[in-house]
Amino acid sequence: MVMDKDLFADPLYRIDSRQLRHFLAAAKCKGFTAAAESLNITQPALSRSIQALEQSLGVKLIERSSKVFDLTRYGHLLFEKGRYIETELGHTVSEIEALKRGHTGKISLGVGYASVSYLAEVIHEFQTLRPNISLRVVTDSMEANYEALLAGKLDLICTALNFPSNSSLIIDRTITSRNIILVSSDHALATKKAVDPAELTEYPWAFFTDDRMGYQRVSTYFAANGVEPPSATVEINTIEGMCALLKRGQYIASAPAIVMRYVKETGITLCEAKTRGDFWSTEIGIAYPRQAQRPGGLDSLIGLLKKQLTSLEANHPLE
Repeated sequence: MVMDKDLFADPLYRIDSRQLRHFLAAAKCKGFTAAAESLNITQPALSRSIQALEQSLGVKLIERSSKVFDLTRYGHLLFEKGRYIETELGHTVSEIEALKRGHTGKISLGVGYASVSYLAEVIHEFQTLRPNISLRVVTDSMEANYEALLAGKLDLICTALNFPSNSSLIIDRTITSRNIILVSSDHALATKKAVDPAELTEYPWAFFTDDRMGYQRVSTYFAANGVEPPSATVEINTIEGMCALLKRGQYIASAPAIVMRYVKETGITLCEAKTRGDFWSTEIGIAYPRQAQRPGGLDSLIGLLKKQLTSLEANHPLE
């Protein structure tokens, strides 16, 4: 194999970890015989290893004579710094092993705006099972989460899955949630048995920030009914903010039906405006990179998210 000559200009390529360990042992034992015994190698093999290290560095590390074993000024420097390198390398290997077993680490999870209806329970259960793994949660639009996952900025997303198939991802379509029109309980449309599409355009609309798919679906619904789609009066990036806005005015918003669980639990007085004709349904699930070895703990988090979503569908019908 041909190696780039520039690589050898990098000091890291001039120090072999095995040779460094041999040198440190000799320096600690202040002699080759005791060091070779501690390493379980022959004295000539130890001497050759240290000589190879000296050749790589281009300096003499040890003053050799029949009576005296001493380090040169270069040897003293490498001994002092090398001990830290050896210690840090040991810690790093231990951390990698812990990460592989899922004992420590960090997972970045991207979720959709409606995740507040189930996320808190999942986080609590995950932290109980994996207390040493920190969880970074990003709430954003489906498009933004998808792009961040492909860019390697997220380990996993749990959101609407209306994005193109990608061979680099594993996609688990867990549930189908009907999208509904949300209004306050005292809204003029709240008590109507069937709201015409044209009536929905008479009120200000609130959309989730940068939710292109949501806006396109709303536009398609109105276009199918021969009505000019509404424009966004307000854009907001949390379901809590959306619900608070709807509660205090005659705003209208569209969201997956699973948010009604959050609405009921928090006591916010919102309801579904019954529309003429079908609105649409959204597939919600999990997506993550297709890779041989996933971050430790990720499988546990995937399982908990799937269990929670399935529970939502079973206990709170979404169709």
